[in-house]
Amino acid sequence: MRPRHVLILAVLAALPLGLAVILAGGGGGASRGGGTAAGVPTLGRISLELVGAGPRVSVSDCGSTRHYLAYPAGGTIAFHGTVVPAGSWSVKLKLKACSGGTFQSAGDVGARVAANGSYAGTFPAPIAGTYFARAELKHAGAQVSRSTKVYFEVH
Repeated sequence: MRPRHVLILAVLAALPLGLAVILAGGGGGASRGGGTAAGVPTLGRISLELVGAGPRVSVSDCGSTRHYLAYPAGGTIAFHGTVVPAGSWSVKLKLKACSGGTFQSAGDVGARVAANGSYAGTFPAPIAGTYFARAELKHAGAQVSRSTKVYFEVH
């Protein structure tokens, strides 16, 4: 193999690692420690908690058994979470329902992020079934991060 080809392959092999370091905030400069680079916040993290549920129930649905938070039909489900670092983010809570053995989109709910990085909101309990909620963190309309899934059942 020619030396030039070896050099090209080495550069191509290093490219994913370099991108990962930059996107994880380890690229140096102003992007460390929650700063900004050219006015764009570094990648953020988001947490999500659904509140006001009854005891967890074990449900086999959509291909596996999971522990679900239980909510009564006709009620309201409250949620809250935090965004790190605090900044000019937007949050959208995505809901997915188990239908036909797979999770399908079941709507979304927006939430405002406070100056301290917290957010909260409510949504009406959907029809009886099993669901999951996941918060999406966005900046300038682009998705930056997602929370872990929180599974819940409406009965």
